[in-house]
Amino acid sequence: MEKFYRVNNAETLFKYLNIALEHEWAVSFEYVIHAYSMPKGKYFYFDPVMNCQFDARAQTIQIGLDEMYHALQIGLIIKQLGGQPSFKTDVIKRYPRIIDNLKRDKMTEDEVTELYQKVRFENINQPKLQNMVLNIAADEIRHGQQFQAMISTMEKEGWKEDLGFQPHPEAESREDLKLLHELCQLENSMMHEYLYYVLLFSEHQDLSQRLFKNSINHMRHWDKLSGILVKMGDVLRLENPEPAENGGEQSRIPMPEAYPGGSRIEALTSLLKGERVLLEKYERAMKLVPEGDIRNQLIAHLSLCREHLYTQQSLLENARKIKGLE
Repeated sequence: MEKFYRVNNAETLFKYLNIALEHEWAVSFEYVIHAYSMPKGKYFYFDPVMNCQFDARAQTIQIGLDEMYHALQIGLIIKQLGGQPSFKTDVIKRYPRIIDNLKRDKMTEDEVTELYQKVRFENINQPKLQNMVLNIAADEIRHGQQFQAMISTMEKEGWKEDLGFQPHPEAESREDLKLLHELCQLENSMMHEYLYYVLLFSEHQDLSQRLFKNSINHMRHWDKLSGILVKMGDVLRLENPEPAENGGEQSRIPMPEAYPGGSRIEALTSLLKGERVLLEKYERAMKLVPEGDIRNQLIAHLSLCREHLYTQQSLLENARKIKGLE
Protein backbone atom coordinates (compact mmCIF):
# COMPACT_ATOMS: atom_id res chain seq x y z
CA MET A 1 0.00 0.00 0.00
CA GLU A 2 1.39 3.37 -1.03
CA LYS A 3 2.05 5.81 1.81
CA PHE A 4 0.17 8.98 0.95
CA TYR A 5 -0.80 11.48 3.61
CA ARG A 6 -1.22 14.95 2.08
CA VAL A 7 -4.58 15.79 0.52
CA ASN A 8 -4.94 19.33 -0.77
CA ASN A 9 -7.12 19.19 -3.91
CA ALA A 10 -9.61 16.95 -5.73
CA GLU A 11 -6.90 14.96 -7.52
CA THR A 12 -5.02 14.06 -4.33
CA LEU A 13 -8.29 13.39 -2.50
CA PHE A 14 -9.37 10.76 -5.03
CA LYS A 15 -5.87 9.28 -5.08
CA TYR A 16 -5.88 8.96 -1.29
CA LEU A 17 -9.36 7.44 -1.15
CA ASN A 18 -8.60 4.91 -3.88
CA ILE A 19 -5.41 3.84 -2.11
CA ALA A 20 -7.55 3.13 0.94
CA LEU A 21 -10.23 1.45 -1.17
CA GLU A 22 -7.80 -0.92 -2.87
CA HIS A 23 -6.51 -1.94 0.57
CA GLU A 24 -10.02 -2.55 1.91
CA TRP A 25 -10.96 -4.68 -1.10
CA ALA A 26 -7.81 -6.78 -0.59
CA VAL A 27 -8.16 -7.47 3.12
CA SER A 28 -11.87 -8.26 2.81
CA PHE A 29 -10.65 -11.26 0.77
CA GLU A 30 -7.47 -12.00 2.63
CA TYR A 31 -9.00 -12.29 6.09
CA VAL A 32 -11.74 -14.67 4.93
CA ILE A 33 -9.18 -16.80 3.08
CA HIS A 34 -7.02 -16.91 6.22
CA ALA A 35 -10.03 -17.77 8.37
CA TYR A 36 -11.08 -20.71 6.22
CA SER A 37 -7.53 -22.04 6.33
CA MET A 38 -7.88 -22.77 10.08
CA PRO A 39 -10.16 -25.18 11.96
CA LYS A 40 -13.43 -24.00 13.45
CA GLY A 41 -13.68 -23.93 17.24
CA LYS A 42 -10.04 -24.82 17.96
CA TYR A 43 -8.09 -21.58 18.40
CA PHE A 44 -9.81 -19.62 21.16
CA TYR A 45 -8.27 -16.40 22.44
CA PHE A 46 -9.30 -13.75 24.95
CA ASP A 47 -10.63 -10.81 22.97
CA PRO A 48 -9.48 -7.53 24.57
CA VAL A 49 -12.41 -5.55 23.15
CA MET A 50 -15.30 -7.95 23.74
CA ASN A 51 -13.78 -9.07 27.06
CA CYS A 52 -14.49 -12.76 26.46
CA GLN A 53 -13.10 -15.93 24.90
CA PHE A 54 -13.67 -16.01 21.16
CA ASP A 55 -12.91 -18.27 18.20
CA ALA A 56 -10.07 -16.78 16.12
CA ARG A 57 -11.55 -18.19 12.91
CA ALA A 58 -14.98 -16.66 13.52
CA GLN A 59 -13.58 -13.28 14.51
CA THR A 60 -11.27 -13.17 11.46
CA ILE A 61 -14.30 -13.73 9.21
CA GLN A 62 -16.16 -10.92 11.00
CA ILE A 63 -13.22 -8.56 10.55
CA GLY A 64 -13.22 -9.41 6.84
CA LEU A 65 -16.88 -8.39 6.67
CA ASP A 66 -16.04 -5.12 8.46
CA GLU A 67 -13.49 -4.39 5.74
CA MET A 68 -16.06 -5.04 3.02
CA TYR A 69 -18.32 -2.39 4.54
CA HIS A 70 -15.37 -0.01 4.75
CA ALA A 71 -14.80 -0.55 1.03
CA LEU A 72 -18.44 0.21 0.29
CA GLN A 73 -18.34 3.39 2.40
CA ILE A 74 -15.22 4.66 0.63
CA GLY A 75 -16.52 3.72 -2.81
CA LEU A 76 -19.78 5.56 -2.21
CA ILE A 77 -18.09 8.74 -1.03
CA ILE A 78 -15.76 8.71 -4.06
CA LYS A 79 -18.75 8.40 -6.37
CA GLN A 80 -20.71 11.11 -4.53
CA LEU A 81 -17.76 13.50 -4.89
CA GLY A 82 -17.56 12.87 -8.64
CA GLY A 83 -14.67 10.41 -8.72
CA GLN A 84 -14.28 6.87 -10.07
CA PRO A 85 -13.91 4.12 -7.43
CA SER A 86 -11.10 1.65 -8.11
CA PHE A 87 -11.76 -2.08 -8.22
CA LYS A 88 -8.09 -2.99 -8.18
CA THR A 89 -6.67 -4.44 -4.97
CA ASP A 90 -3.46 -4.66 -3.05
CA VAL A 91 -1.73 -8.05 -3.22
CA ILE A 92 -3.14 -10.72 -0.92
CA LYS A 93 -1.09 -13.56 0.61
CA ARG A 94 -1.57 -16.88 2.38
CA TYR A 95 1.12 -18.79 4.25
CA PRO A 96 1.28 -22.43 5.37
CA ARG A 97 1.48 -21.54 9.09
CA ILE A 98 -1.63 -20.08 10.71
CA ILE A 99 0.37 -17.69 12.88
CA ASP A 100 2.10 -16.21 9.81
CA ASN A 101 -1.30 -15.38 8.32
CA LEU A 102 -2.34 -13.68 11.56
CA LYS A 103 0.92 -11.72 11.68
CA ARG A 104 0.27 -10.49 8.17
CA ASP A 105 -3.26 -9.51 9.18
CA LYS A 106 -1.87 -7.49 12.10
CA MET A 107 0.71 -5.82 9.82
CA THR A 108 -1.91 -4.77 7.26
CA GLU A 109 -4.09 -3.33 10.04
CA ASP A 110 -1.16 -1.28 11.33
CA GLU A 111 -0.42 0.02 7.83
CA VAL A 112 -3.95 1.16 7.09
CA THR A 113 -4.38 2.64 10.58
CA GLU A 114 -1.36 4.80 9.82
CA LEU A 115 -2.88 5.80 6.47
CA TYR A 116 -6.08 6.95 8.18
CA GLN A 117 -4.47 8.62 11.17
CA LYS A 118 -1.62 10.49 9.45
CA VAL A 119 -3.58 12.01 6.55
CA ARG A 120 -3.74 15.80 6.53
CA PHE A 121 -6.60 17.49 4.70
CA GLU A 122 -5.57 20.96 3.48
CA ASN A 123 -8.09 23.26 1.79
CA ILE A 124 -10.58 20.38 1.77
CA ASN A 125 -13.96 21.27 3.27
CA GLN A 126 -15.34 17.76 3.80
CA PRO A 127 -16.04 17.36 7.53
CA LYS A 128 -18.25 14.28 7.07
CA LEU A 129 -15.58 12.57 5.00
CA GLN A 130 -12.93 13.37 7.59
CA ASN A 131 -15.20 12.00 10.29
CA MET A 132 -15.68 8.81 8.24
CA VAL A 133 -11.91 8.36 8.00
CA LEU A 134 -11.54 8.67 11.78
CA ASN A 135 -14.40 6.21 12.34
CA ILE A 136 -12.82 3.64 10.03
CA ALA A 137 -9.47 4.16 11.75
CA ALA A 138 -11.10 3.31 15.08
CA ASP A 139 -12.32 0.03 13.59
CA GLU A 140 -8.83 -0.75 12.32
CA ILE A 141 -7.30 -0.10 15.74
CA ARG A 142 -9.74 -2.59 17.24
CA HIS A 143 -8.90 -5.14 14.55
CA GLY A 144 -5.20 -4.74 15.25
CA GLN A 145 -5.73 -5.36 18.95
CA GLN A 146 -7.77 -8.47 18.21
CA PHE A 147 -5.22 -9.92 15.79
CA GLN A 148 -2.43 -9.26 18.30
CA ALA A 149 -4.38 -11.13 20.96
CA MET A 150 -4.76 -14.08 18.58
CA ILE A 151 -1.01 -14.08 17.85
CA SER A 152 -0.07 -13.91 21.53
CA THR A 153 -2.37 -16.83 22.32
CA MET A 154 -0.93 -18.92 19.47
CA GLU A 155 2.55 -18.33 20.88
CA LYS A 156 1.56 -18.95 24.49
CA GLU A 157 -0.35 -22.17 23.76
CA GLY A 158 2.39 -23.72 21.64
CA TRP A 159 0.47 -23.42 18.35
CA LYS A 160 3.19 -21.51 16.47
CA GLU A 161 3.95 -24.37 14.08
CA ASP A 162 0.33 -25.33 13.37
CA LEU A 163 -0.42 -25.45 9.66
CA GLY A 164 -3.53 -24.30 7.90
CA PHE A 165 -5.66 -26.53 5.70
CA GLN A 166 -4.08 -27.69 2.45
CA PRO A 167 -5.76 -28.36 -0.92
CA HIS A 168 -7.33 -31.76 -1.41
CA PRO A 169 -4.83 -34.04 -3.22
CA GLU A 170 -7.48 -34.76 -5.88
CA ALA A 171 -8.78 -31.18 -6.15
CA GLU A 172 -7.70 -30.86 -9.78
CA SER A 173 -9.31 -34.10 -10.90
CA ARG A 174 -12.53 -34.40 -8.90
CA GLU A 175 -15.49 -32.88 -10.74
CA ASP A 176 -17.36 -31.96 -7.55
CA LEU A 177 -14.44 -29.98 -6.08
CA LYS A 178 -13.64 -28.30 -9.39
CA LEU A 179 -17.26 -27.20 -9.73
CA LEU A 180 -17.36 -25.87 -6.16
CA HIS A 181 -14.25 -23.81 -6.87
CA GLU A 182 -15.91 -22.47 -10.04
CA LEU A 183 -18.93 -21.51 -7.95
CA CYS A 184 -16.68 -19.71 -5.44
CA GLN A 185 -15.09 -17.74 -8.26
CA LEU A 186 -18.45 -16.85 -9.79
CA GLU A 187 -19.98 -15.84 -6.44
CA ASN A 188 -16.94 -13.66 -5.82
CA SER A 189 -17.28 -12.05 -9.24
CA MET A 190 -21.04 -11.52 -8.93
CA MET A 191 -20.71 -10.04 -5.44
CA HIS A 192 -18.35 -7.37 -6.74
CA GLU A 193 -20.16 -6.76 -10.00
CA TYR A 194 -23.31 -6.01 -8.00
CA LEU A 195 -21.28 -3.70 -5.72
CA TYR A 196 -19.84 -1.94 -8.76
CA TYR A 197 -23.35 -1.12 -9.97
CA VAL A 198 -24.40 -0.15 -6.43
CA LEU A 199 -21.71 2.53 -6.63
CA LEU A 200 -22.44 3.41 -10.26
CA PHE A 201 -26.15 3.97 -9.56
CA SER A 202 -25.81 5.22 -5.98
CA GLU A 203 -27.90 8.31 -6.77
CA HIS A 204 -30.77 5.98 -7.75
CA GLN A 205 -31.81 4.79 -4.29
CA ASP A 206 -34.39 2.34 -5.63
CA LEU A 207 -31.98 0.52 -7.92
CA SER A 208 -28.86 0.64 -5.74
CA GLN A 209 -30.60 -0.83 -2.69
CA ARG A 210 -32.03 -3.72 -4.69
CA LEU A 211 -28.60 -4.48 -6.14
CA PHE A 212 -26.96 -4.21 -2.70
CA LYS A 213 -29.31 -6.86 -1.30
CA ASN A 214 -28.27 -9.31 -4.01
CA SER A 215 -24.59 -8.48 -3.52
CA ILE A 216 -24.82 -9.37 0.17
CA ASN A 217 -26.48 -12.67 -0.74
CA HIS A 218 -23.60 -13.53 -3.06
CA MET A 219 -21.10 -12.60 -0.34
CA ARG A 220 -22.84 -15.01 2.03
CA HIS A 221 -22.80 -17.72 -0.63
CA TRP A 222 -19.05 -17.24 -1.12
CA ASP A 223 -18.60 -17.53 2.64
CA LYS A 224 -20.72 -20.69 2.90
CA LEU A 225 -19.03 -22.32 -0.09
CA SER A 226 -15.68 -21.75 1.61
CA GLY A 227 -16.96 -23.73 4.57
CA ILE A 228 -18.29 -26.50 2.31
CA LEU A 229 -14.86 -26.92 0.74
CA VAL A 230 -13.35 -27.39 4.21
CA LYS A 231 -15.97 -30.04 5.03
CA MET A 232 -14.97 -31.86 1.85
CA GLY A 233 -11.28 -31.82 2.75
CA ASP A 234 -10.30 -28.93 0.51
CA VAL A 235 -9.59 -25.23 1.04
CA LEU A 236 -10.67 -21.98 -0.61
CA ARG A 237 -8.45 -21.29 -3.60
CA LEU A 238 -6.72 -18.00 -4.38
CA GLU A 239 -7.54 -16.63 -7.81
CA ASN A 240 -4.58 -16.03 -10.14
CA PRO A 241 -2.06 -17.42 -7.59
CA GLU A 242 1.72 -17.14 -7.74
CA PRO A 243 4.46 -18.12 -5.26
CA ALA A 244 5.22 -15.87 -2.26
CA GLU A 245 7.93 -15.85 0.39
CA ASN A 246 8.13 -18.42 3.22
CA GLY A 247 6.40 -21.10 1.16
CA GLY A 248 3.30 -18.96 0.73
CA GLU A 249 1.19 -17.95 -2.22
CA GLN A 250 -0.17 -14.61 -3.35
CA SER A 251 -2.59 -13.03 -5.78
CA ARG A 252 -2.37 -9.60 -7.34
CA ILE A 253 -5.79 -9.96 -8.98
CA PRO A 254 -8.08 -11.72 -6.46
CA MET A 255 -11.20 -10.23 -8.05
CA PRO A 256 -12.14 -8.73 -11.44
CA GLU A 257 -10.90 -5.17 -11.91
CA ALA A 258 -13.47 -4.08 -14.52
CA TYR A 259 -17.12 -4.83 -15.23
CA PRO A 260 -19.35 -4.45 -18.30
CA GLY A 261 -22.18 -2.00 -18.46
CA GLY A 262 -22.14 1.76 -18.12
CA SER A 263 -25.92 2.15 -18.44
CA ARG A 264 -28.78 0.69 -16.45
CA ILE A 265 -29.85 -1.58 -19.32
CA GLU A 266 -26.30 -2.85 -19.88
CA ALA A 267 -25.75 -3.46 -16.16
CA LEU A 268 -29.00 -5.35 -15.63
CA THR A 269 -28.39 -7.43 -18.77
CA SER A 270 -24.94 -8.44 -17.51
CA LEU A 271 -26.23 -9.35 -14.05
CA LEU A 272 -29.06 -11.41 -15.55
CA LYS A 273 -26.53 -13.37 -17.60
CA GLY A 274 -24.38 -13.99 -14.51
CA GLU A 275 -27.31 -15.29 -12.47
CA ARG A 276 -28.21 -17.73 -15.23
CA VAL A 277 -24.66 -19.12 -15.28
CA LEU A 278 -24.75 -19.57 -11.50
CA LEU A 279 -28.11 -21.33 -11.66
CA GLU A 280 -26.81 -23.82 -14.20
CA LYS A 281 -23.69 -24.60 -12.14
CA TYR A 282 -25.61 -25.00 -8.89
CA GLU A 283 -27.99 -27.45 -10.56
CA ARG A 284 -25.00 -29.49 -11.74
CA ALA A 285 -23.24 -29.30 -8.36
CA MET A 286 -26.27 -30.57 -6.45
CA LYS A 287 -26.04 -33.87 -8.36
CA LEU A 288 -22.39 -34.34 -7.32
CA VAL A 289 -22.36 -33.57 -3.60
CA PRO A 290 -23.61 -35.91 -0.85
CA GLU A 291 -27.10 -35.64 0.55
CA GLY A 292 -27.53 -33.80 3.83
CA ASP A 293 -26.15 -30.47 5.02
CA ILE A 294 -23.95 -29.77 1.99
CA ARG A 295 -26.68 -30.41 -0.58
CA ASN A 296 -29.20 -28.48 1.51
CA GLN A 297 -26.85 -25.49 1.59
CA LEU A 298 -26.50 -25.56 -2.19
CA ILE A 299 -30.30 -25.78 -2.51
CA ALA A 300 -30.58 -22.61 -0.41
CA HIS A 301 -28.09 -20.84 -2.70
CA LEU A 302 -29.93 -22.05 -5.79
CA SER A 303 -33.24 -20.77 -4.41
CA LEU A 304 -31.83 -17.27 -3.82
CA CYS A 305 -30.30 -17.23 -7.30
CA ARG A 306 -33.77 -17.95 -8.68
CA GLU A 307 -35.07 -14.98 -6.71
CA HIS A 308 -32.24 -12.85 -8.11
CA LEU A 309 -33.11 -14.01 -11.61
CA TYR A 310 -36.73 -12.94 -11.13
CA THR A 311 -35.64 -9.56 -9.73
CA GLN A 312 -33.18 -8.88 -12.54
CA GLN A 313 -35.72 -9.84 -15.20
CA SER A 314 -38.28 -7.52 -13.63
CA LEU A 315 -35.82 -4.63 -13.28
CA LEU A 316 -34.72 -5.02 -16.90
CA GLU A 317 -38.28 -5.23 -18.25
CA ASN A 318 -39.35 -2.18 -16.25
CA ALA A 319 -36.29 -0.16 -17.29
CA ARG A 320 -37.09 -0.81 -20.95
CA LYS A 321 -40.59 0.63 -20.48
CA ILE A 322 -39.34 4.08 -19.37
CA LYS A 323 -38.05 6.46 -22.01
CA GLY A 324 -34.97 8.50 -21.07
CA LEU A 325 -33.98 6.24 -18.15
CA GLU A 326 -30.21 6.16 -17.75
